[in-house]
Amino acid sequence: MGFLGAVTLLNSYMLIPSESEYDLAAQKLVEAGFRPAPWSYGITDPHLLPDDEIARRLKLREYPEFQRLDGNSVRFQFPVGFSGPERVVLLRSTYIGLSPPNDPSSMQRFHCHDILYYPDKALLLESFIRTLLQESPGYWRYLLEAWAISYIYGILMVEDSVLDSCEDESVKLWFNEKIRRGKGGLDRTTVSKRVGKGQAPAT
Repeated sequence: MGFLGAVTLLNSYMLIPSESEYDLAAQKLVEAGFRPAPWSYGITDPHLLPDDEIARRLKLREYPEFQRLDGNSVRFQFPVGFSGPERVVLLRSTYIGLSPPNDPSSMQRFHCHDILYYPDKALLLESFIRTLLQESPGYWRYLLEAWAISYIYGILMVEDSVLDSCEDESVKLWFNEKIRRGKGGLDRTTVSKRVGKGQAPAT
């Protein structure tokens, strides 16, 4: 989202290769010096935690709200000596319903910059909603909802009709209900301010 103009509070790169190249992409990252970070997305690098009882409990704790994300991703730290975001997350395209463009038609919904393809606002919004609809209530779902409503709708100011051409009726229904379409609308300013307070929209 940072590429589109909405800088998030979490500092990670999320990369989505095609499903057939998922294992190869993970292998290439390792060969390039990226270090596997096998712990849950829900916890920071456990090696940075103090060596005390509370930290040891955190390391052993399971994070069920991130179970689907953890099972459909591989997480990495940047190579030693390189500055970068907190981590790189390699996501399965089948999990988030999004994959790199593979023909001229799909290419129209992406922008290519430094060999990476960035989805447009509508496509990214659709992916966030489709993913959160698979998830049970919890921090990961709330985070996806915040990205969809507070960031893309509230900050990037997409139109209420942005998903009207989406073929997934459940995605359109969820979005229209959240923005109170036809029911007075949602105050984008209020929604955007909640981002700065670290709050996720209520479900």
